[in-house]
Amino acid sequence: MSDLKQTPLHALHQELGGKMVPFAGYSMPVQFPLGVKKEHEHTRQACGLFDVSHMGQVG
Repeated sequence: MSDLKQTPLHALHQELGGKMVPFAGYSMPVQFPLGVKKEHEHTRQACGLFDVSHMGQVG
C-alpha cells in the first residue's frame, strides 16, 4: 500500500486503529476496533466524521 495516496486524516485514522484498505487510489479506513455498531451509536449520540478529502480534487 506504499504507492497509495493519503488523506490529511490518515495519521489520525491509524492512531485510532483504523483497518486501512486501498480505495480509489487512497489508503482509507473501513473499520475501527470498537466495531460498526459502536461507531453508529456514537454518531447518533454525539457526532461522527467521514473523511471525504479523497473525493474533492482541484486540478
